[in-house]
Amino acid sequence: MEPDRSSEIAATFERIRRPLQWPMENFRRRHRSNRRFEGYEFSRVRRNVRAGFAFGFALREDSLPGITDPPEVVAYAFVEPNGSSLHRTLVTKERSAVRRLVAASQRMGFPFELHSGGSVAAVRHRSLSQVPREIFVLVASDFLMLCYQPLRAAGFLERVTKATTKPG
Repeated sequence: MEPDRSSEIAATFERIRRPLQWPMENFRRRHRSNRRFEGYEFSRVRRNVRAGFAFGFALREDSLPGITDPPEVVAYAFVEPNGSSLHRTLVTKERSAVRRLVAASQRMGFPFELHSGGSVAAVRHRSLSQVPREIFVLVASDFLMLCYQPLRAAGFLERVTKATTKPG
């Protein structure tokens, strides 16, 4: 039987709340909690399309691309719906925000995996299944803080903001 990690997950979000508060102020925050994922999505909306990123925990293998040993701490970039003009702008174009994120993260040593064919376009994850309870919060929060660096370095947040802001 898998151990209940809900208290560690809550403590992780409490630990990273303050350092990430300012950079995320221009994004709508939404808590997602279900059997597959526990975390927060930070998004911007243009008409009926959402784009942004999420920090959280994949609780099942089928929750996100690449998850094989849950629970896994994850950071991912998304554009919904897949195939929209915003998805093409932010994901599939050659120098798009997501492709810049993937390239910057690889240079920095914190690689995101590109998944350009879906709404979850880039994912970085680490299994915590074997991490002892005593260091779970430290490992998870450090992972998420490191994942924020490529988002910033690649200009991902600014590009999403620009793409979802009305001209003029």
